[in-house]
Amino acid sequence: MEKVFALPNGEELVASVLGPGEGRGTGAAQQETYSFLTRPFDPWMVPAEGGFLAEFLAGTHDPSLADTMLVGRIDGTVVGTAWHGTSRDLPEMGGYGFVFTEPEQRGKGIAQRLTELSIQGFWKVGGQVSYLGTVNPVAQHIYEKHGYRHYNGLTYRALRPGTDADTFDEEFFGRAGDGAVRDMRMGDIGAYTGLVMLLEPAEWLVRDFTEAMFYAPPAVQASGCLRPFFNSMTRHTASEANAWKVLINDLGRMVASANLWAPGHAPVRANATMEFQAAPAYVDRAGAVIEAALKHAAAHDVRAVRACGVSDGRLAVLREAGFVEEVVQPAALDLGEGRADVTVMRRDLG
Repeated sequence: MEKVFALPNGEELVASVLGPGEGRGTGAAQQETYSFLTRPFDPWMVPAEGGFLAEFLAGTHDPSLADTMLVGRIDGTVVGTAWHGTSRDLPEMGGYGFVFTEPEQRGKGIAQRLTELSIQGFWKVGGQVSYLGTVNPVAQHIYEKHGYRHYNGLTYRALRPGTDADTFDEEFFGRAGDGAVRDMRMGDIGAYTGLVMLLEPAEWLVRDFTEAMFYAPPAVQASGCLRPFFNSMTRHTASEANAWKVLINDLGRMVASANLWAPGHAPVRANATMEFQAAPAYVDRAGAVIEAALKHAAAHDVRAVRACGVSDGRLAVLREAGFVEEVVQPAALDLGEGRADVTVMRRDLG
């Protein structure tokens, strides 16, 4: 689909909206978009993001993902891009990224038009909430025009019109059965972002040690909103030993996650690091998804798994999962106005 916008300066912006499977491949058009976004002579994204972008453009990603690529052109030249990803099976939660406007073309309303098309398309397929990350005040203003509101640190979210922002998290991530464990999928990009950015449990200060992301009210410190997912998925797909399990409740919503990363080289490849998340209503079920990840790791010759914690609640989950205290690193976590001890927990898998 193409939509033509008359820009305030009199130019025409032709926006191509490429839905799931549309306009994908490795031809000249896709290469042009890839080079435009990755900026080979002035790179701005991490390798994991560039790798997944190539898959999205080529259409070779996990079929669980339903994504939309938006490409804006003026006089046939690419001047702006945007991308939105959600689950093909349950398109309730989405992630918005790869938003870039050619520097010389900024101020014309290009990103605003592409954002409008993106979020309108998401609502049409049943979307409930979309997440993005930015610290750019100009970008924040653009996103706010289309329903995105500051949520947590650098994270913004857009809720379906008419939704109560104060009760959304509690209701959406509420208890609905005990849940079932499965592997993480590419289509879970929005669901995982929503889970890891949750404001609660507030005392779980660290959300992801590997990504150096922690929650110290009122800010989540991270290098990007979708970046933790891309980096973790890259590690997960790089080796069979790198498990990533999630707990899905009876409504199909992700409510807990556990992923393990083991270095790929001897002699340390038998040692893995684990990160885990859980919505408040499913903290009691975090052990189930952790155990599934540990079982997978043990079957692939991982012999010892370590996980870190700061708060009593997070450490309690690890103890219940059979982890024991290995070492306490005094004042290892800088919270800005103070420092916290970090406890390293270990479980041997035999």
